Amino acid sequence: MRPRTFEYYAPSSLSEAVSLLHSRDEAKILAGGQSLITLMKLRLASAKMLIDINGIAELTQIRKENGTIVVGALARHDQIAHSSLMHETCLLISEAAGVIADQQVRNRGTIGGSLAHADPTADLPTACTAARAKVVTVNVNGSRSIESADFFRGYYNTALERDEIIREIRIPVPPPRSGGSYMKLSKGHNDFAIVAVGSLLTFASDNVCRAASVVLGGVAPTPIHAKNAENVLIGRKLEDKVIEEASQKASDDLSPPSDLRASAEYRLEMAKVLTERAVRNSASRALGSN
Repeated sequence: MRPRTFEYYAPSSLSEAVSLLHSRDEAKILAGGQSLITLMKLRLASAKMLIDINGIAELTQIRKENGTIVVGALARHDQIAHSSLMHETCLLISEAAGVIADQQVRNRGTIGGSLAHADPTADLPTACTAARAKVVTVNVNGSRSIESADFFRGYYNTALERDEIIREIRIPVPPPRSGGSYMKLSKGHNDFAIVAVGSLLTFASDNVCRAASVVLGGVAPTPIHAKNAENVLIGRKLEDKVIEEASQKASDDLSPPSDLRASAEYRLEMAKVLTERAVRNSASRALGSN
């Protein structure tokens, strides 16, 4: 099928893009286009105006600024996966970017587009929530910063207003003695997650875990913190029995869906398995034994 007729604009600045978006109710932003173009071709989505922001160079940068990693909304998945800054400061995010779909998609897909699309089985929403990233949006009235945990509101639903564009994602640089990991179970190497786990741990000098973020993807309408697992880890040395206890708690209070790819029961069991693997890998990286 072909998409319905639309007007096409390619602004060269963010302010121009924002003005265009504000001017038309049925306008949509085109970033990587990996989801939007497919939906438009199937006529599951339509737009009277398509605003192509790929010419806005300021949105492609990845930089460090005052203890924060600032990732422009147009940063490509492959760019993030191979960024030396991301590898050195937040490996969790670059790992997630590196397992998205296939190389063609990673070459075109963007972090801003992935977060705005809010597929609950996508990789970057889970990883960004685990890294406690903030999504910075902008419209004609100014900008605002939204915690990842508040940004995702349901299946393909976010806190993004109709006239807002994601400008950047701001990721706190983890403290010393921190380690992160992203684990994903899928049908194939280029598929969405059946279950995914993003983990970020920080340890005190005595090897006691003083902060833990464990986030599950693919098991709920949004990425969700495994709070019971986090509570088991915090304040303890992560011996085998502690990690196993936390992993068993990871699926507490979950009601995952059953679909053609996996049953709810399978997802519950795999949430435990992947949590254990992600926590062990995070701890190993933080404590320098990996």
